[in-house]
Amino acid sequence: MISSCFIRIITILSILGVGLTIASANESPPPVLKLNKLTWTIHSSGIRSIIFVDTYQCAFYLHNKDKPIATIRNLEYPVAIRIKILTSMLPDKMPEVWRETIESEVTGKAFRRFQKGFLNLDEGDVLLFMYLPGETTSLFLNDKLLFKDPGPGLMQALLEQWIGSHPISEDLKQALIGE
Repeated sequence: MISSCFIRIITILSILGVGLTIASANESPPPVLKLNKLTWTIHSSGIRSIIFVDTYQCAFYLHNKDKPIATIRNLEYPVAIRIKILTSMLPDKMPEVWRETIESEVTGKAFRRFQKGFLNLDEGDVLLFMYLPGETTSLFLNDKLLFKDPGPGLMQALLEQWIGSHPISEDLKQALIGE
């Protein structure tokens, strides 16, 4: 998960009352995205908090806003996941859950590109995973395409991470699926 050093630093800073940079945790994600010649409408969103820090905002987007949550889980229609980084206090290495999720689903070259982008993330950066049925899952970092992965495997693994039976955060899962 998160390195113990990172957790200790955040805990000490919060006890000492040192202000952490937390960007736009109160800012809503855009209601509509235009990407790949499609219009994406927000379905739901939530904040991933670790200790006392809002780390990132996660938002699910659908090409057809009237579809139920089952269409996200089953990948029956296009799905996009937008992740906005909300803090500059990021770990110095990729969290294990992210590494395991991404590395097991993409080629070595695509993983190295993701890892390089991940290690350079900063407050305000936006990751966007987009799945098109029968095509690919694409990853964009600040609107720049990092890679495309064929099939639904990567998107299924990402969804499992956030709304699966053992999510990384129950609070985030609740916000994303409304249960």
